[in-house]
Amino acid sequence: MTFKNWLINKLADTEADSGALTLNEFFYSEYYPHILTRKEKPQYDEGIFRNHFHKSLGTKTFDELNKKTLEKWLQDQLSKSIKKTTINKHICLLNKLLKTASEWGHFEAFNSVVHNLNPLRTGQLTQRFLSEEEIARVLELCEQSKHPFLKYFVELLLLTGARSGEASSALWQDIDFKNAIWTVPKSKSGKTRFIYLNDPALELFAAIEKQATNIGLSTTANCTVFTNPHTKKPYKGFHLAWYSVREAAGLNDVRIHDLRHTYASLLVNKGVSLYEVQQLLGHSSPQMTQRYAHFANKTLLTRSSIVGDMIVSAKQTAHSKAVQPLAV
Repeated sequence: MTFKNWLINKLADTEADSGALTLNEFFYSEYYPHILTRKEKPQYDEGIFRNHFHKSLGTKTFDELNKKTLEKWLQDQLSKSIKKTTINKHICLLNKLLKTASEWGHFEAFNSVVHNLNPLRTGQLTQRFLSEEEIARVLELCEQSKHPFLKYFVELLLLTGARSGEASSALWQDIDFKNAIWTVPKSKSGKTRFIYLNDPALELFAAIEKQATNIGLSTTANCTVFTNPHTKKPYKGFHLAWYSVREAAGLNDVRIHDLRHTYASLLVNKGVSLYEVQQLLGHSSPQMTQRYAHFANKTLLTRSSIVGDMIVSAKQTAHSKAVQPLAV
């Protein structure tokens, strides 16, 4: 059964029911049809609901969705060894559903203090950034890899801070060599974003184009920049080749996404403002860029030391000249 047919049957079931509205009925007959044309990926919400609410909270009426019932659902989630970060996504959807039901007149007893679940504490988010020595080691090992495009892919992420998915799906028509801009038609936020290409990045794209031509791949406008020479289809990812390189480099804790973090940390360490880094990374809010603030703080500390050194130097000069006290 296709997803479309399954959904039609589900909607028919809810319409056939009578009595007090359940969370299942609200989701499938009202909320999901509402977000179908408003959210970028409504199926994502449907999948979460089907797997984590349908058989538990979904059968409850809104009158039955009290604090005790919601806490029991949360404990069941924790007992299944689901990651806390994943449970927080489920909590976010649940809170949204209950608030929306209240706004649409289905949940008169709704009280945000009582019915909203707080996100679970997940601890401090750790970030991994490559040092200059580690970057050199990784690039050297990528150069030795037999993979036809790994070295280009890894260097591109370091040079641009692009997401791996953005690089994997890039088409040659997206690369504007003349204006040094790489257009991402639909970024993670669902909007078009522009990646500004420095000279090494432009040279790298030219090298990728040459490599593709040498191994018999097309580089016409509608072709992907990184095409698998065996399948003639876009690469789904470079993870297996990357795992081999990072293991050889002794960097088993480094993910491909950490190359993007490294790009940002290099910028901030050189005094680039967090606002500028936000624009270069394509973050939709400054909060997402705030994780790099500690680098900015170190840079500011270095800047403040400039004044400190000047004052110390001035004091030493004064003492060496034995400045006479001012007459009162």
